[in-house]
Amino acid sequence: MSIRTLAIVVSAGLISISSATAQQTDPKLEQSFEQAESLSHAFNHVAETLEPSVVFIQRRDLITPVRRDFFGRIIERGEPTYRDSGLGSGVIISSDGYILTNNHVITEAEQVEVHLQDGRIYEATVIGADPETDIAVLKVDANDLVAAKIGDSDALKVGDWVLAMGSPYGLSNTVTAGIVSAIGRQGVLNNPSRQSRSQGVKYEEFIQTDAAINPGNSGGPLVNLRGEVVGINTAIFSRSGGSIGLGFAIPTAIAERVMDSLIDSGGVVRGWLGITMINPSIDDDLFGDVKGVLVTGVLPGSPAEKAGLKEGDLITHFDGRETDSVNRLRNSIALTGADHEARLVYLRDGIERSTKVRLTQYKDYEQQLLGVDDIESVGLALVDLRADVNRYLRQQENTRGVFVYDVEPGSPAARARIKPKDIITRIGNQSIRTTEQLRRALSRVRRGEGIELGITRGYQRGRTTIYPKD
Repeated sequence: MSIRTLAIVVSAGLISISSATAQQTDPKLEQSFEQAESLSHAFNHVAETLEPSVVFIQRRDLITPVRRDFFGRIIERGEPTYRDSGLGSGVIISSDGYILTNNHVITEAEQVEVHLQDGRIYEATVIGADPETDIAVLKVDANDLVAAKIGDSDALKVGDWVLAMGSPYGLSNTVTAGIVSAIGRQGVLNNPSRQSRSQGVKYEEFIQTDAAINPGNSGGPLVNLRGEVVGINTAIFSRSGGSIGLGFAIPTAIAERVMDSLIDSGGVVRGWLGITMINPSIDDDLFGDVKGVLVTGVLPGSPAEKAGLKEGDLITHFDGRETDSVNRLRNSIALTGADHEARLVYLRDGIERSTKVRLTQYKDYEQQLLGVDDIESVGLALVDLRADVNRYLRQQENTRGVFVYDVEPGSPAARARIKPKDIITRIGNQSIRTTEQLRRALSRVRRGEGIELGITRGYQRGRTTIYPKD
């Protein structure tokens, strides 16, 4: 046998041995492959299902180009044109064109374009926005869109797989995967030590995830393995500006309530219960393993008092939602809305009880407390200053005049540049102490004439003329 023939025989033998070895793969290893492939198929299914429902949002502002001389003076203005000024993501929530996104994606935009996965582009209308939760709703003129299914974010657990979808850096149809790192995270945006585009956010209960979220992902969906939207991607922690595995999404338990309110009325009316509350001390064994929020005070005349709540009660559920922290209960109350009747479960003397409570707006309670008086002819809501009111409003105790509680937009008062928290101190050259004095003075003003008012704003004083409605 020649050397060449031997080599071929040996090679064939090696191939045969190799094939036989491959056929004898470790069953445990094969099972691991199958499990990995099963997870991969789940990711495939979610991505394919949600892809038509995820949109790319282009924010555009109207820019007027100018030419300046050597000294910086404008010598020529060009034609105003729209220019791209920001980008983000969103998720379709109804077949007739409603889209959920972040407020900071569209705030102050002069034009909002929505790009669909199939290539269609629409100019969107902003239906409503809520800076305090960083949620906004858009509407496009279409009736054949694929709506995403909204899931239950309260069912999420730490360690669950989630996918973040959107258009980071304008790269549409991007999907990243990770797990839920934490739930109920607060102090993410509402923290003066951190810089964020989402200014003014008051209600935080974020889902934290290590799925990669980058600039441009804002407003896109965070999705569970069932293909349900459980959050709206909103923020990241990063020194470089890119993802380092610290991403945050608004849970649908919050986003959906705000969304419904924005669609129904264009705004959000916060509910108010009227209690002071704390998280029970970790070493407090009065309640055993029961989680809840401890009531430390009930305001007179509040919805809580009317519902029979007392100091020392431990609230465990609000309207079907567990209340394991002050932050969670506060958010649930505020986002439920005024004039809503909610079921409240609490412990008193070790016995579980329940009651129904009809929420109101804090502003309604405050107006009754302060004795707010309206003068409709000029669009002012006013409060007579006295010692107890001064303490409540944090004014100096000897402050005299009439406090401006609210100003109706577009009213004579608004045109006179009067603002809430101003104090009206004079009518002409006469001091003013009560709303009734101003009402009488206004009733004597002839048609077309105005009345001069002295105003104090902080440490500044000024005068303005107000012209009552005819």
